[in-house]
Amino acid sequence: MDKFNVIFDIDGVIVDSEQLHFDVLCALAPDYTHHVQPQQLIGLSLKETLDYIGVPAQQQQEITDKIVSVYKDKLSQSYLRPGIARLIEALQQHSIPFGFVSTAPREVCLANIGLLGLSESPALISGDDVVRTKPNPDPYLAMLELKSMDVHQTLVIEDTDLGITAAVQAGIPYVYAWPHALSVAEQYQQATRIIGVLTDIPQFSRISFA
Repeated sequence: MDKFNVIFDIDGVIVDSEQLHFDVLCALAPDYTHHVQPQQLIGLSLKETLDYIGVPAQQQQEITDKIVSVYKDKLSQSYLRPGIARLIEALQQHSIPFGFVSTAPREVCLANIGLLGLSESPALISGDDVVRTKPNPDPYLAMLELKSMDVHQTLVIEDTDLGITAAVQAGIPYVYAWPHALSVAEQYQQATRIIGVLTDIPQFSRISFA
């Protein structure tokens, strides 16, 4: 594949943030998180998470606002996954189109992406931008349309089975799973390949970023 496009998931791919999300959730909703493990929440949107742990609907907006605020305060560049900033810099240098897809609220997505120091506004489809999010294909279909990407020349990097299902259902042929400490329960059966480092992806072999 001479030409290619890249779509990145954000939480777990750009930033190793799943434990931070869980810690903030536990601090702000302690009555609902006693019997929940972080692995159970991987890939869920914030609303799905609050529904899952049993937060009443009338309390969810207040808790959501607090979670987003505290999360942003605690976020730092130390959460960036190894090599991701250098990879994205290389994509920019080689004029390779890329975008970001996430189930998280747009405000959280922008905070995470902001750690990359991009010179232009990112192409982003957040959980706020689609009616149906992952595992439905809608977020990936929206990004393909937003960036006018050829689906046959597109690859995705994900960390969850929900995200991989969404990308596969969108018709994307190259979907790579990049595990982290909290993804031990993920199966990755639909993934093209499970990678340990970004340089395991063949399409990145001709751009220098390591």
